[in-house]
Amino acid sequence: MKLINKRNFVSIVCIFFTLITCGKLLYERALNFTDRYYTDNIFTILGFSVLITLILSLHFYLQKFPFWLVIIAQYALTVGIVFLAIFIHGRFSTNAPTAYWDMFVSITIPFFIGALVYYICFFVQIKRANKVLEKLNGEE
Repeated sequence: MKLINKRNFVSIVCIFFTLITCGKLLYERALNFTDRYYTDNIFTILGFSVLITLILSLHFYLQKFPFWLVIIAQYALTVGIVFLAIFIHGRFSTNAPTAYWDMFVSITIPFFIGALVYYICFFVQIKRANKVLEKLNGEE
């Protein structure tokens, strides 16, 4: 996975969307679960994919802060936006009694898997760039 920027934002959203959707479908298949809200859930997953990709892409602007603080802030922002969306949705229709917990779990798992993959790729690319710089400087 490449670093998220304006040119590859849509392709990374598509990757996240595909992986999350396939994971959801495999999980439901293993449990023999039939989702009557299938279409709604697919569009929700697309929204989560865009949200998570957008928030992970903000790390470029937050490089002056400690890494652990950036991860916590990104996660808190993601959960906060999702909870705000649930709250607003609840004003116009009825939410399930477990809506906040269900969405917390539904956003936590994809966020941390996506963040793990993204930041591992990020640090591997930094390591490669440092090796190239060492070679250019003749510091092998």
